[in-house]
Amino acid sequence: MATDIDDLKANLKRWTLFLGVLQIAVGCVIGFIPPSAVAWFRGIVMAHIEFTANGVLMVAFGFLIAELNLNSVALKMWFILLQIGTWTNGAAGVAAAFQGATSKLMPTLNEKFPPPNGTDSALVSGSLKLCGVTIMAALLLTLYGLARSRTTDLDENV
Repeated sequence: MATDIDDLKANLKRWTLFLGVLQIAVGCVIGFIPPSAVAWFRGIVMAHIEFTANGVLMVAFGFLIAELNLNSVALKMWFILLQIGTWTNGAAGVAAAFQGATSKLMPTLNEKFPPPNGTDSALVSGSLKLCGVTIMAALLLTLYGLARSRTTDLDENV
């Protein structure tokens, strides 16, 4: 049974690392989009930053998988939540760039760089909300898995 969970962890680690590096690459490619190609260039800047930062987060989390004491269902949920959360963050910036519309969830950005088509994009707001919920859930599962790992390690050493 331990072999099954170890195999799952190895598989999820490989995919988390691959998708993390892919997300960094996507963020870098998005950085090449010229201002004239979109309605609101600040969205491209946002997407570039979010994709690259979240890709780095995903790579770091890929190395944490071995330390997580979670069952197979929780590990799969962790992976899915991490993917959805990190990818929707940058996707919100891409959507805002091409729509020229943002979300009221970004008041400081909107004030400094007003979008030409307003701040009522349901797609951008929905992406940001989905991102927030799923990344927080992935973070909480990570903390839970790490806390359980520490407790198990202590129990084994006693």
